[in-house]
Amino acid sequence: MNQNRQSSCLAGCMTGIMMLFVGLAIGGIATYMVMDQLFPNSSSIIAEIQPETVSINLPLMDTESAPAPNTPGFSMVNAVSETLPAVVTVINQNDRNGGGSGSGFFISADGYIVTNNHVVEGAGELSIIYAQGGMVPARLIGTAPEFDLAVIKVDGIVPAVAVWGDSSALPLGSDVIAIGSALGRYQNTVTAGVLSGFNRELGGLRGLLQTDAAINHGNSGGPLINLAGQVIGINTMVVRGEFMGSDEAQGLGFAIPSNIARNVVQRLIEDGEVKPPFLGIQYQPLNPQLAVVANLTLTEGAYVEAVVDDTPASDAGIQPKDVIISVAGQKVDDRHPLVSELFEHVAGDTITIGILRNGETIELQLTLMERPQ
Repeated sequence: MNQNRQSSCLAGCMTGIMMLFVGLAIGGIATYMVMDQLFPNSSSIIAEIQPETVSINLPLMDTESAPAPNTPGFSMVNAVSETLPAVVTVINQNDRNGGGSGSGFFISADGYIVTNNHVVEGAGELSIIYAQGGMVPARLIGTAPEFDLAVIKVDGIVPAVAVWGDSSALPLGSDVIAIGSALGRYQNTVTAGVLSGFNRELGGLRGLLQTDAAINHGNSGGPLINLAGQVIGINTMVVRGEFMGSDEAQGLGFAIPSNIARNVVQRLIEDGEVKPPFLGIQYQPLNPQLAVVANLTLTEGAYVEAVVDDTPASDAGIQPKDVIISVAGQKVDDRHPLVSELFEHVAGDTITIGILRNGETIELQLTLMERPQ
């Protein structure tokens, strides 16, 4: 992975305070977060993985060699066989830094591909390499930097389409699989791990899934799937090295949940942009530690730290130290974070917000607005 700004990227701060390595999982382009350092040899990686021909050869997957259902690993093998043909390597060539590469996957037979925003940021010429080989040009449809998501499109063959899954459905410890172009040169790399956590926050992104499946440079934009072969997340970040004064971090990968990504992607396809509904608060996801500090009896929800004047939240009467416990009847918890539930609605929608205040549960109605520019 090679990029200019890497607080949410899979290359990280190679030197600096606390040896922080928080990275977006891409081989090679500028990110939209905090740090400003370039992973070396981006142009050489591009040269090594770019094929000499643009012809396409897409053979069918060999299913005869698949193990019998009672063979260990059958479910994982089947899940990969279902999803792998839909995964692509995304190539971004630009004049600024030579470009780079990441991963993506087809979500429709019309040729739409989901990837990370930082994979296509500063896009010059975009192209994709199919899982079975062959390269075709791609064009940018739209980006949502605040979610690190982007949609591109090709007019070539669509060998397979990945299926969205429910990112809130799996229990912790469930098997998950990451697929992508590790290091920008090892296409179709498959790694496995478990779902380690919900509703994580890192590098300005909220509601992330955590996994210990190995994620490396070039994995950005690739799918994180369950054993049914359904996409439950989009790989985007990793933490390595010493982090916030802790011991060396290991097995800390992060993915954008499918329940957020699906809505964002749909709006990018329909409108070319995303205008998230705006509530007008600063908050923290509630957890047991924060609950103790705030002297609360519940441990899940959105703890309001501040309310912005002249916003839906202030107009409805939401106050600091309130805990948002539901949105439109859906409980707000780790599996259903506030950012995800708000994105089920659009600006102009009037919704009911459940609040816990001083031990009392109350309901407030408000009308969502677009985020001010």
